[in-house]
Amino acid sequence: MRLERYFLAGLAALLPLLVTLWILAWVYRQALWLFGGLLDLLGLSIPPALEPLVPLFGIALAVLLVVLFGMLVSNWVGRRTVEALERAFVLVPLVGDIYRAVKQITAGLFGRSELQFSRAALIEYPRRGTYALCFVVQPVAGRLPPLPEGHVVVVVPTSPVPASGFLLVVPEEELIPLAIGVDDAIRFVVSVGFLLPEPAPPRRL
Repeated sequence: MRLERYFLAGLAALLPLLVTLWILAWVYRQALWLFGGLLDLLGLSIPPALEPLVPLFGIALAVLLVVLFGMLVSNWVGRRTVEALERAFVLVPLVGDIYRAVKQITAGLFGRSELQFSRAALIEYPRRGTYALCFVVQPVAGRLPPLPEGHVVVVVPTSPVPASGFLLVVPEEELIPLAIGVDDAIRFVVSVGFLLPEPAPPRRL
């Protein structure tokens, strides 16, 4: 579906920037908190009758902007424009380091890098009887002593921004294989669990 492809393209391009800006915004908020309630000076007055609609409007606007951005980066001019902005962005100290790290993660998430996740799986986390979806990165293969053979590196994504997940090294035998691809698993995470993968059709005898 073309609309879905545009949405995923826009999401892959926007996630590194959004996560980087989110981290910087957090630092900014902490600085403002230390100096006092200066954020009140930027407050906007919303009519009480429209307040219940604000979250829905924000979600719809966010989806629309992501789709439009995906359409932009799907053509030659848009890609070159984004690449030029990225080159300028990574020159900023600290900001560039954060951006490159997040960019590499999202490239793996959306299959736009040689470093791609091999498969999706479940692990029992954070307690018994509770399961978290994860993406398998690569086997450790004895490269993290004293861990023995049989361990793998996995990324547990957070929803709805999978690039802000965390890394675990777990025994491969504890992984529960999933009969879905990485793309379906990403849609599941980004949609906050609403887009469940379609069940596989039964095999004919």
